[in-house]
Amino acid sequence: MSPAAYTEFLHRNIPLVAAMQARVVACGHGGIELRAPLEPNRNHRGTAFGGSLAVLGIAAGWALVEQGLREAGVRARVVIQKSECEYFEPVAEEFSASGTLPAQEWPQFLDTLRKRGKARIAVEAELRCAGRSAVRHRGTFVAIEGETKSETSP
Repeated sequence: MSPAAYTEFLHRNIPLVAAMQARVVACGHGGIELRAPLEPNRNHRGTAFGGSLAVLGIAAGWALVEQGLREAGVRARVVIQKSECEYFEPVAEEFSASGTLPAQEWPQFLDTLRKRGKARIAVEAELRCAGRSAVRHRGTFVAIEGETKSETSP
């Protein structure tokens, strides 16, 4: 799926991502990068609101798992179970969240999902601003085999 099509998919399925004006700038082969402008995500100090940073990290992880399942031909509903952020410095301009599927855990995750109908996996996203690491997000995502609750991807 192209970055533009994936952006449209995320905006339809996660309206908050649309409100943040976040967009997918790269996706495929077990990796993804989302970007968001500062203005709709700023706080009273003129820096990015911590909640917006967390949401972009969650969205990147969710999209990675969705994308990986699609590439594996598996239909499953994906939900976040646990979310943690470590904030290193303020974000004062456009920011991005990127990550890759954990290659060593992914085959076991798929095997467990196929055998038990449910599996969980931890995915990390790095949030960057001005070429610097600003936030690390770690999310645990659960996939439940069967019909997805999200709209069909383009």
